[in-house]
Amino acid sequence: MKKIVAILSVVLFSFGVAKAGELSITGSAKASYAIVSSDGTAAQAEVAPGLGISNEFTLGASGELDNGYTWSYAIDIDSVESGATNDDAKLTLTTPQGTIGMFLGEGALGVDNAASQSVISRPSDTSYAELMADTFDIDGFDNIQYHTPAGLIPFGTSFKIGYAPSGQASAANDFKKTGSADDGQPTVDTDPTDGITLDGGGDSVTHYQVKVTEIPMLDGLTIGADYLDFDGVNQSSEQQAESGAYFATFAAGPVVVGYSKNFYAAAMNNITTEQVERVENRKYSIGFNVNDNLSVSYENEESVPSLSKGTTTYTMESTGVQAAYTMGGMTLGLALNNHDNASYTQNKDVKDTVFTVEMAF
Repeated sequence: MKKIVAILSVVLFSFGVAKAGELSITGSAKASYAIVSSDGTAAQAEVAPGLGISNEFTLGASGELDNGYTWSYAIDIDSVESGATNDDAKLTLTTPQGTIGMFLGEGALGVDNAASQSVISRPSDTSYAELMADTFDIDGFDNIQYHTPAGLIPFGTSFKIGYAPSGQASAANDFKKTGSADDGQPTVDTDPTDGITLDGGGDSVTHYQVKVTEIPMLDGLTIGADYLDFDGVNQSSEQQAESGAYFATFAAGPVVVGYSKNFYAAAMNNITTEQVERVENRKYSIGFNVNDNLSVSYENEESVPSLSKGTTTYTMESTGVQAAYTMGGMTLGLALNNHDNASYTQNKDVKDTVFTVEMAF
């Protein structure tokens, strides 16, 4: 990883000879109307209907160096959430030897949701916080990355590696930023019935991803996998934290199907009390482009936690039937989602209905 840091330092220095770049603003204005209601007997989730408008867009810049290499910069503007004026920044350089860059709250490499064909968003990623645990991802940490160039590896294969020199969550947004205190010790999660805490601890994080998009005699098939682990974790004699996933999608005309499976293992040390040991998720979905304007989808997500001792846990399941109709730059959406045993709580069954209007720019 020291070599990656050294290369990145040279790259960032070389930006001084960059030609004037172009500026851009991208994003969308997305309004929503959400209705949440309970079907189950436990932890009733009756809440008032909610109105919302997305509040984030991206400012970007790009250009070319004297040697023909290209660079890009982007930062998200988010003036409401957490009171921040900007977050999630990235600076990259693309060369014939690949792309390298720095990512702050950006650069996700996890493939646990890469197979999703939901036309609005995954059932577990809409208006209701059902607290389904997925996997760790490098974009949760300030990190540097290397991506192989297109065409280097046969069969449309790409390889990416990300390295975070700190196990602390992403927070830096200034070139004078220093690291924060870190004892390298993870937080133990003893109760899955209020959501599962993903905390690996440690001094650094490494994340790997591989995808294959051109498989001989299987046109339309894409496969991939990722793996993330922590280094320098204290208080984890029984088990180190790690996570990974694999996925596959297959496109045939207007239909695309997807399947993924992911695993999360929690850091554990001298187990004397009940602790969350691991989570295993399975997801499958299908999307159908009815015509140039109308798309529909179905997705099913299942999450199964395991504890270090024999206490009963409950499988959470989220399903969604969704439709999207596009007219030029406007998209109308409808998502009908159901969550069984939400928050891993028995009989906490919730319906989540979302209407959306999105304007792209």
